[in-house]
Amino acid sequence: MKTIKRVHFVGIGGVGMSSLAQFLLKKKKIISGSDISRSPTINKMKKLGCLIHNAHKAENISNHDLVITSTAIGKDNPEIMAARKKKIKIISRGKALGLFTKGYKNIAISGCHGKSTTSAMTQFLLNRSKIDSTLFLGAIDKRLKSNFYYGSSKICVLEADESDNSFNYLDAYISVITNIDNDHLDFYKTKRNLKDAFLKFAKSPKSKCIVNNDCGTTRNLLKNINSKKIIKFGQYKNKKNTYQFKILKKSDGIKFSLKKQNIDLGEFSSKLNGEYNLYNSVCSVITVLEAGGNLESIRKNLNKFTAPSRRFEVIAKTKKLTIIDDYGHHPNAVAAIRQSLENQNKNTNIVLVFQPHRFSRTQILFKDFVRELSLWKKLYLVDIYSAFEETKKELSSNILYKEVKKINNSVKYFSSKEKLIEKIISESKKRATIVITMGAGDIRDVGFDIRNKISKS
Repeated sequence: MKTIKRVHFVGIGGVGMSSLAQFLLKKKKIISGSDISRSPTINKMKKLGCLIHNAHKAENISNHDLVITSTAIGKDNPEIMAARKKKIKIISRGKALGLFTKGYKNIAISGCHGKSTTSAMTQFLLNRSKIDSTLFLGAIDKRLKSNFYYGSSKICVLEADESDNSFNYLDAYISVITNIDNDHLDFYKTKRNLKDAFLKFAKSPKSKCIVNNDCGTTRNLLKNINSKKIIKFGQYKNKKNTYQFKILKKSDGIKFSLKKQNIDLGEFSSKLNGEYNLYNSVCSVITVLEAGGNLESIRKNLNKFTAPSRRFEVIAKTKKLTIIDDYGHHPNAVAAIRQSLENQNKNTNIVLVFQPHRFSRTQILFKDFVRELSLWKKLYLVDIYSAFEETKKELSSNILYKEVKKINNSVKYFSSKEKLIEKIISESKKRATIVITMGAGDIRDVGFDIRNKISKS
């Protein structure tokens, strides 16, 4: 690491790439990067002292010691080709994160759902326990106004990306699995490959692994591993769990009691909502305890935590209209949000505005999307966010719409976001409405556009 001085990031604007770039700046590295998008993140990197190129060009690569690339970048990228020609070492962001955090006491938090919230919460509670930990986050922490925080201790909280097996490059002393779902099959190809990656992550000889034993896939995967390093948590009904919790409240805030091997640790509460956030909270509390956090500090501060951006984030609220934005883009994430909303707003007009993410993901999970989306009382679909994938003529949101419509006639497809915005504003004038925008693409902009139009009217 000491011999590496000049580092170039291909696609530096990505949430994972920019957090690593900020870390290396703290380590006194000379950082440059390229990105075709203009964003607050890019502006921030410029202010921090990064040389930013607004296009991918071969001439951006000069006397660099290392080139780091994101998974969205193809091998034919001119900067990648130039680095290869100059025999400059090229590694993925996942491998680079593992390389540069070696020597830290890493807490690596993985899972198909909930890892951003769990990671941010864990770092928050650690710091409130006076353990000043570094944070790499796959979202923007609203408290920090950043996806990165540089702590003074050797503890580092990493949102561990399982989507491309990056989490297995990390050197962790505590590993966490929030849950395992049928996701990322565009990379893994089979469910077996996905499970094997998580199994390798859980069985790392250097770390103890905290796992959600109420997740059926996780439980079945690890049921034959009798290691003291596997720390299982779940509801009271499973006495084999190291930690057992009891749900006391899961709407209008959450509340739970917790035991460790029949030792009562008391009650904990949070202002977050939903059963999924209850599991995130339980997981964070246990992780912080296992990392040496103070029990009373955890209990005192859990209720002060605010979820990262795009995690059930209220971006506008009037008497008639509430707009919520969420990053969820998997059928099970969509289901969790639906259940939470319906439990709390039984007589309110709830509208889901959903943007499918990637053609590959939509194709693999097509039947699951049809099943879940058809359960919403009102659904507005917009075009698939490609995320650099090639358009597939045989697959579109319109095709998804037609399949959902066979089951639920309340679904509508909008090719024009302007008409969608007009429809929502018009509808909200007639009755109290909650609109939730969901997806990993740019669907959040719809919520902001509605907010801006309302404020001007």
